[in-house]
Amino acid sequence: MSKLEQLAPLIRIYSHPLRLRIIDFLETVQTPQRVTEIVGISEGAQQAIVSQQLKILRDAGILEAERKGNCVYYFISNKSDLSVMHCIRKYADISGLSV
Repeated sequence: MSKLEQLAPLIRIYSHPLRLRIIDFLETVQTPQRVTEIVGISEGAQQAIVSQQLKILRDAGILEAERKGNCVYYFISNKSDLSVMHCIRKYADISGLSV
């Protein structure tokens, strides 16, 4: 399998707007966040949809979750994968897009 073929699953993770928003939010606040806070930045997505996207990000190893009492907190676990997010932000800035 080529290196490009190995990268394809990671690129697919970053191809969803809500996942990008979640990663950007968690990187910006740099503290673990509950689902309710993440839903708050999701521009109207229902909690079930946000939870589904969080699971995809956890399964990919980008996020981790920690339970404290009744609450689950999410945080970025793989800082090296954030270089992809930095490239996306840089491209958005050059293209005049808002992330």
